[in-house]
Amino acid sequence: NVRHGWKPLLRTMAASSHHSAAHVHFPPQSGKTSCGIQTVLRYDRTKFQVNCSDTDSLPLSDVRKIVSLLGDVIAAPGGHSEKKQMLMDGLCRLIDASAWIWGVGQHNPDNTPFYIAFNRGNIDDERFARLMEAVNHPEMQEFARPFSEELATTGMHLTRLRQQINQTGSFIGSNAEKAWLRANIGPVMLSCKPLPGGGFSSIGIYRTADRELFTERDSKIAHIVLTEVAWLHLTGWPEERGQSMAKLYPRLRTVLNLLIEGWSRKQIADRLEISINTLNGYVKEIYRHFSVHSQAELLARLSKGNGGDQVEMREVS
Repeated sequence: NVRHGWKPLLRTMAASSHHSAAHVHFPPQSGKTSCGIQTVLRYDRTKFQVNCSDTDSLPLSDVRKIVSLLGDVIAAPGGHSEKKQMLMDGLCRLIDASAWIWGVGQHNPDNTPFYIAFNRGNIDDERFARLMEAVNHPEMQEFARPFSEELATTGMHLTRLRQQINQTGSFIGSNAEKAWLRANIGPVMLSCKPLPGGGFSSIGIYRTADRELFTERDSKIAHIVLTEVAWLHLTGWPEERGQSMAKLYPRLRTVLNLLIEGWSRKQIADRLEISINTLNGYVKEIYRHFSVHSQAELLARLSKGNGGDQVEMREVS
């Protein structure tokens, strides 16, 4: 409920102002382990270290900023896309993140996670293409397995840092990490909310490879903000919630994302370093999969659905 989503935070903040301690306490994140993770090192390919912390509160200054952001987003004009842009840009300022994507995804422990991005911030076309290649890297299945299993087990909205998902540090130095570094992405935060009928509202928040890791504070702020806007998670997705898309091979998923972004076939072929003939085969397979005949039809299918949700209004005599 939009109206009741952020007012409890206002009441909590107001109540805390009567006490000398400038901290407001929140319940632990959904599914949070008994030992919180807080990183203390810069993103270093040769080092990996986490420290345990049982901190469960945010400073009042952070709470004020959260409430202000939520209030601004709720009051702002525009549709779901504009509000998502405003929310995520504001959240990135709060936690000093560099970029973000918001889309629909599938998380199955036995398959590589799949996302299709519908909104993004501070990621140009070239970097977006590299990011999609990194997301669809075949090694990501194993590295993402703990998060996929946790989502499947809890059925809850979860927010996790990459060092919380891959606690052994085996990601560092892997071919998958190299793919992420080619997109100039180091620290990663994922926040996924299950959607009715299947699939997840999936948000990726990033810093460049030369930046320090996200902390538990950053994760807590993001989780609170993103769980207070349940209404935004439920809007703007294709009817099938990405379930059909998950059946595509990783290379086809990358091509699909670039087609949706409006890339020409020549641009995609040049970027992926494949021939036009090979790309045409990929595009033909994607079109067959979605029962469309053009890039415009594909975009319409994924943004508007197949029309089955529309009711024809008939004049009553």
